[in-house]
Amino acid sequence: MLPVEKVKFVVGLSNGEILTEGKGILEKDGTLSPWHKLQAYLKDNDLEIRSMSLYSKTKIGNRHYHLPNENNKFKGEVPKAYNCFRRYSGDVLVNNARYEHYTVMEAIYDDYKVQLWVSETDPDKCWVNLVKLEE
Repeated sequence: MLPVEKVKFVVGLSNGEILTEGKGILEKDGTLSPWHKLQAYLKDNDLEIRSMSLYSKTKIGNRHYHLPNENNKFKGEVPKAYNCFRRYSGDVLVNNARYEHYTVMEAIYDDYKVQLWVSETDPDKCWVNLVKLEE
């Protein structure tokens, strides 16, 4: 059995809505994944993601990880799009196996994307990756 995700995405939309993975229209119900439900909702309602964050609850409190957005308090470049996915490595199907499990969010720009990898096994650990987009 795959591990339960502790890290959830939260998005701010162009109509002012804030949606959280696993809640409301993004609830897990055995059909589409919350991310795919979000993509369908955006398309059906002609909306865009304007901000994206990851949240997790840990033993010592809540962790919040944010990507740049249109209200960036550090005055950085605004992404043209966002993405979110999960990655596993190792044998997660064997009991007591050593594995790595990450939730990854991306801020996508014209020539590159910024990824934030947050560990699902220890959400206090995260990494930033810069990926150049091929022409």
